Amino acid sequence: MVMAQFVEPEGNNIAGLFNSTNYDPNGIGLALSGGGYKAAAYHLGALIRLNQLGWLPKLSRISSVSGGSIASGFLGYSWKKLSFDANGVATNFDSIFATPLRDFLTEVNLDVTQTLLGLLLPFRSAADGVAEGYDKHLFKKATLQDLPADGEGPRFTIVATNYELNSLWRFSKPYAADYRVGKIDAPVFSLARVVAASSAFPPFFCPIELDFGGQQVIATPGADRHQGAFLERAMLADGGIYDNLGLEPIWKRYGTLLVSNAGGAFDEQHHPSDWPSLLLRVINMIHRQAENNRQRVLMVLAGTHERKVGYWPLRNDGSNYPDPSPARPTPQDIQAAQNESVRLWSLGIKAFARLANHGYSLTDSAMRSYFDTAGGAPAHLPY
Repeated sequence: MVMAQFVEPEGNNIAGLFNSTNYDPNGIGLALSGGGYKAAAYHLGALIRLNQLGWLPKLSRISSVSGGSIASGFLGYSWKKLSFDANGVATNFDSIFATPLRDFLTEVNLDVTQTLLGLLLPFRSAADGVAEGYDKHLFKKATLQDLPADGEGPRFTIVATNYELNSLWRFSKPYAADYRVGKIDAPVFSLARVVAASSAFPPFFCPIELDFGGQQVIATPGADRHQGAFLERAMLADGGIYDNLGLEPIWKRYGTLLVSNAGGAFDEQHHPSDWPSLLLRVINMIHRQAENNRQRVLMVLAGTHERKVGYWPLRNDGSNYPDPSPARPTPQDIQAAQNESVRLWSLGIKAFARLANHGYSLTDSAMRSYFDTAGGAPAHLPY
């Protein structure tokens, strides 16, 4: 298996870039972006609407990074408990998935608490504490092998950045792989720790070490770092550092791409007057430029009809879709959702509702505008 590193195309020339022997024109990939609890709440709203439309069982793969991995990881953990009716709607979606995730996002505080404990306690990092928190409240000792198998549901692919090699580690039930290191078949890594690695944003939560624990790393074509310590452990950081939209595992492979982007608006009025804030702003600018480049390629794929694309970015207010959703938050709630900060700290029920409702409404707008949906218009927002 060869995993090609992303290469930015010149202009709009993408011929050959997305050709793959594994390409499935009928497959559907869903990407959930990063953004801490903010992203998880936004994607929860999106998943509620996709469930109502009966699209969840249609998905071939769900790819996620950072905060998106909180939502997708818990959906994968919960998948086998969901009961789907003849229309593909999980009738117990709220009780099995939505309500427990809402409770976690509105009640559990991790980042500040675990950062302080990581500074105070030897041999225990802040990232270790985040993984323990995820396990206690969401994943209950589950491993990647507790995700649904191919044929039982979509393949859940959780992405983290290789902190040492600037490449991607992809974690799923069939395999974990980094094209520069190799792959591990049927990995048994803790689901909580993989999600913690995917959401290990700098500086306090990365790198997080993932011990391979005797699991064999198989050489793959092009694996130029299949050697030494790389075969014993991985040093990982937030998947959003490499690909904040989570597109890598899906956009070369599937004919239909659904992309939920929780990236916030860029503060155009901010004028830093000190070195720390100046550095932070430059980092944010670099991050946004990388995101814009991927978004541009996504739009080219849609414009050239090489892919069917449904895209709903949080910084959109929903008014510019061809067929906007009739269920829309107030402009004030939309702006508040867009301005919510990125953290692993309780959102509070009002902030959660604003984010989930906005994700729900934009998902409905994108799906009704670009796809044949038979689920009818939503009567109201979920929260």
